[in-house]
Amino acid sequence: MKKTLTAFATTVLLGAMPLAWAASSTDLTVTGTITPTACTPLLSNGGVVDYGKIAAKDLNETTNTIIGRDTLQLTVNCVAPVQFALAPVDNNPGTASNGDWWGLGLTNAAERLGFIVTTMSNTLADGQPAQTIISTNNGSTWHAHHHMRPGRLLSVASSADPTTPLAAQDTGIDLLVTTHIAPTNGLTLIDDVVINGSVTFEMKYL
Repeated sequence: MKKTLTAFATTVLLGAMPLAWAASSTDLTVTGTITPTACTPLLSNGGVVDYGKIAAKDLNETTNTIIGRDTLQLTVNCVAPVQFALAPVDNNPGTASNGDWWGLGLTNAAERLGFIVTTMSNTLADGQPAQTIISTNNGSTWHAHHHMRPGRLLSVASSADPTTPLAAQDTGIDLLVTTHIAPTNGLTLIDDVVINGSVTFEMKYL
């Protein structure tokens, strides 16, 4: 039935325009904007939090162990004010023992070692108080949030309007990194296990 309807529609079109040809081409459209405004994201201490060696016996057997709370300064410096977003990418996806957060890698027995919670505060945009905002739909909408999570864009907004990213030249955010090790009753710790948390911040221009 569907083929019959299609053929009938084609017959009507050709009958109404006897001198026209059926379309024999299609278009590829490439769009975008080249901006002269470049931004550089930076983390204090080279973005490194190093806990050294931790004895397995000092970890909790049945609950998560927080092995450290460390604050880094996240800055975004641009050559001129611009709306931007950061897209944080977990370089060890699927390894967080709490799936909403950043992974710490796996034990030698392929067990999820733990997770990292990242909390944002004390946000400044060009020297003025601002707030952190996130988008869960690739920038279509934004709302205020103080946690940075995988799969969400991060930007800053004025203190009065959390729905619109702010055009800023110099932005500073305190990033609290809280590192959790999963309960040891679910981990194989008979050999050294490397804590391997890694997040990359990708710049996007809005």
